[in-house]
Amino acid sequence: MRTISLEIRLGIAGTAKNTGKTTTTAAIIEELRERSIPFFLTSIGYDGENIDNITGLPKPKLRVEPGDLVATAEKCLTVSTAGYKVLLPTRITTPLGKISLVRITKAGLAVTAGPNKSAEVRMLAQLFHETGPGVQIFDGALNRIAPMVETDGFVLATGASRSPDIPRLAEETECIWRIAGLPTVPKARQLSLSLPQGITLLNQELREVSSWPGTSLLSEIDARIVIDDLSAQSVPADSYLYIPGIVSEAALAALRDAFTRYKWPLFITFADPVKLLVTGNPVTAYAFLDKIMEAGGYVGMVKRIPLLAVTLNPFYPEYRFESKTYEPAFVDFVRLQLLVQKNMQAPVYNVVKQGAKGLVDNILAGAHPWESPSTVYF
Repeated sequence: MRTISLEIRLGIAGTAKNTGKTTTTAAIIEELRERSIPFFLTSIGYDGENIDNITGLPKPKLRVEPGDLVATAEKCLTVSTAGYKVLLPTRITTPLGKISLVRITKAGLAVTAGPNKSAEVRMLAQLFHETGPGVQIFDGALNRIAPMVETDGFVLATGASRSPDIPRLAEETECIWRIAGLPTVPKARQLSLSLPQGITLLNQELREVSSWPGTSLLSEIDARIVIDDLSAQSVPADSYLYIPGIVSEAALAALRDAFTRYKWPLFITFADPVKLLVTGNPVTAYAFLDKIMEAGGYVGMVKRIPLLAVTLNPFYPEYRFESKTYEPAFVDFVRLQLLVQKNMQAPVYNVVKQGAKGLVDNILAGAHPWESPSTVYF
């Protein structure tokens, strides 16, 4: 019986150095190899240091095998120990040279550097799509998560290196999951077909009521301009305040205060959850959104980018004042896993102890049919 050919664009985001992002990526690609599932590997930006610049501790590197498909920059190819054959150079440029799609011909270690803009990620994803079905892996970090908007979902690699304060780490992870899991607004599909260029108030029929210059609310003053205009008019019930760009914590605080005062029956509509995750502190951001929803407002997305799973690393580099060096340290993993999982429905894994079978099962559950000719089945 013939199997349906599938594909998924997967982001892997580390919350900090040494949280196990590279280990997570390595475990995923090894499990995909075991299942003979094709994958495409690249990074968002550059992430291939031999030695951690801050701690001096060695970082794991990605081992690639013959047949693997990797997209990386020219200078990275010269320092990788793996053999390769260039299949297709692209027009995407980076500080380390143009990106090429290569097939690995000899096993070794690869250094990956890929696109750092959403449009470039989209171009590379289309190239992967045209090459064939499989899992497109975009290895990145939370501080450069913006291009993750082009993925179908992401895995979050976090751990004690982000914060050895376990309750604090658990709260942050939960809030990232909650922001990523915010629902789409009722007319998201129609809205996505003709997105306004700037901040816009739309009625229930998606007709423009008011608009403001700019795409983001970067300060409290920016938010106050919108709030003052809204308070001076009769806001239609179930209308949409569409904000295509990012919203700062100060602007979110101003919106929270306004919704608490005016009880607007509005859908605050963001293009995607990434616009909220780049604001800084996900705990503070979600607290503001929660207050808006408590006041009768709604918060939703045009496009969801779900958090598919979390991987945890109990390791962190501990600074020793007497020697002025970093040494390996660990938090209690059982307590870490229990607290992170407690208020979250996304599955939590330790890929070092558990492997990646369950994680890959979870990833593939979000895959969709690959729609191209000359299909390769897996």
